[in-house]
Amino acid sequence: MFSIGNKPFTPDSEPFFYDGEISLTVRRLDVADPVTGGNKWFKLRYNLERLQKEGFSKLLTFGGAWSNHIAAVARMGKLSGIETFGIIRGGESSLQNVTLTRARNDGMKIIFVSRESYKRKNEPAFVAEIVENPESFFIIPEGGSNLEGVRGCTEIFDKTDSQFTDIVVACGTGTTAAGLILSMHKHQKLTGFSVLRDNGSIEKNINQMLEQIIPHIQPMNWKIQHDFHFGGYAKTNSELNQFISDFNRKTGIPSEPVYTAKMFFGLEKLIQHGYFEPGAKILAIHTGGLQYLLP
Repeated sequence: MFSIGNKPFTPDSEPFFYDGEISLTVRRLDVADPVTGGNKWFKLRYNLERLQKEGFSKLLTFGGAWSNHIAAVARMGKLSGIETFGIIRGGESSLQNVTLTRARNDGMKIIFVSRESYKRKNEPAFVAEIVENPESFFIIPEGGSNLEGVRGCTEIFDKTDSQFTDIVVACGTGTTAAGLILSMHKHQKLTGFSVLRDNGSIEKNINQMLEQIIPHIQPMNWKIQHDFHFGGYAKTNSELNQFISDFNRKTGIPSEPVYTAKMFFGLEKLIQHGYFEPGAKILAIHTGGLQYLLP
């Protein structure tokens, strides 16, 4: 029987205060486990339950060379006896990095494809060109961005979260944000921080996922911020790196430059510029992503 354990309940940090009017609480999903924790546990939970129910023993998924999703799938596959395959965007020079080395050590078969070919990742014919008997694989899209992933992310909230006025989260595919939007209360709004140099694909993805779950859904109170990606996915600079160091020193909360640091940086800027109402109570979701910082 396959199991990935119970929901990883983790403590929030103590609230931080800005100008005596705005409070910020951080939901520390990262502390459950640096590889399988964060939002990845929630995204993968129902995917893996479906895999078990449908009788698959092989799992195929997609990601970049530093993908938290790839690392989490490989580790969960090892723990559950599932054979895992990762189609990786880029060349084999990435094979020695921390993430892919860990994934290989956890038993994942790494398959590199060109960046151009990777754009076809959602085409069934593409998978058939890469592996034999593609019908024997349970396929999870990049980042766990499917309805099972959204369903899992609705469980990030808990019963006490009605006290918050604002929810903030870093966004790549928008799957976590979609789950949060579906579970937040009517008086709450969500602000997502894009980590991509994006052309609106996050908003498109979120709307498509919401429409599939609740057809003809009414407009909901959420917005994606596009001003804090620092040049694009996995891009950083000295300003962001200094912010990471300062934020950890002040709060004791680790972050990384791909996702969470961009959210915390953008959040601080928005607070300073009056984006949030006086008296706002903000819940920031720390989605983990610290696996590649491990030795």
